[in-house]
Amino acid sequence: MPLINLDVGEPPEMAIVPLSEIRVDASYQRPLKPKRVAQILRDFTWAQFGALMLVRQPEGGYTVYDGQHRLEAAKKHPHIAGVPAVIVELEAAYEEAQHFLGVNINRSAISTVEKYWAGIEAGDEAMMRICAVLEEAGCEVVPPGTKSPAPNRTSSIGAIGRALESYGDAAVTAACRTLRSAWQKDNGALNGTMIQALARLYRNNREIISEERMVTKLIGKDRKILTADAEALRKMGGGDAPLALAKALTEIYNKGLQTNQITIGVKA
Repeated sequence: MPLINLDVGEPPEMAIVPLSEIRVDASYQRPLKPKRVAQILRDFTWAQFGALMLVRQPEGGYTVYDGQHRLEAAKKHPHIAGVPAVIVELEAAYEEAQHFLGVNINRSAISTVEKYWAGIEAGDEAMMRICAVLEEAGCEVVPPGTKSPAPNRTSSIGAIGRALESYGDAAVTAACRTLRSAWQKDNGALNGTMIQALARLYRNNREIISEERMVTKLIGKDRKILTADAEALRKMGGGDAPLALAKALTEIYNKGLQTNQITIGVKA
């Protein structure tokens, strides 16, 4: 017998809802893509429109947790004042974010950054863990609805999650803090591969490694050149990108040291 969820909740309400009563909650929704809205408008038919997924709000009106591009297209259409909708009752905003994730989690259209911010709103443990580590390091995820880069911002959610599972919170925190400090003008400093490589070194050499020395050694290096050199070595010798970078970083750190040299160590 397949696993079946029997707690299905209350049946939803079906209705035609006036467009003026529907809004988007920007705290977890992804930014609109104008080209997608234009495509919907160009091919608009009720047969293809389907129904929006809405949540009735206590103060009145509705928020949409699935179908914001169709909603925007309908608002721009001169002949449409209301849209078909499936309306559910939820107790809190975080439940909306949870359902947004549930609807969209397997769609390629949703990015890892969008999953992150929806997860934060929904109280997802994995995303909250990433948030806590980044805050401790003085870093953050790129804000929702913007691509504004900064040396302390990252979109490498998947890589950070893998690093946390493999090397732990302290090592990932140290890695992010090191990158932010070493490359203060590099908007790509918090690169996912670099985070994984550094976290490996911090975890495997926790007794002897100096974060201050690592920062000092990296300040004089160009991150892009370092990454390109490591990738060239990887192609020649095999292995994955984080391993190649870990080898390069180990060599840079150990240069001039007679004692307390670090090693790559094992991958968790």
